[in-house]
Amino acid sequence: MIEHEINIETGEDYAQYCESIIKAAAAVLECENIDYTCEINLELTDNLNIREANKNYRGKDEVTDVLSFPMTEINPENGAMMLGDILISGERAYEQSCEIGQSLERELIFLTVHAVLHLLGYEHELSEDGDLIMREKQREIINLIL
Repeated sequence: MIEHEINIETGEDYAQYCESIIKAAAAVLECENIDYTCEINLELTDNLNIREANKNYRGKDEVTDVLSFPMTEINPENGAMMLGDILISGERAYEQSCEIGQSLERELIFLTVHAVLHLLGYEHELSEDGDLIMREKQREIINLIL
């Protein structure tokens, strides 16, 4: 099995979920048969910071749950392919988990799977077919994890 580098930056509020988030990201890479060492940087932040990032990078002045920033560069320090950065609002994830009656851990797993799929090129906003494919992939991977 290939060792991927999944880096997480978070405050104390979400530290207990780091293992589940790493497991979710690794599951996506495994299910997609990624056979080279990858690096992903993930930050759990708050609504204020994700709103600012959403405004700066997507031109949308609103809170969102997750943002993905794909890359395709080699990290010269470890030779891993840098797939990109992920920003998740822990606050928004908590709000959504309450709205749909599921645990915060499951919501963070879902958002991680969703974001890693984006880093790998999946897209749901451009077509109905893309949306269906991405939803099915998400279900498949989450069912393997949980």
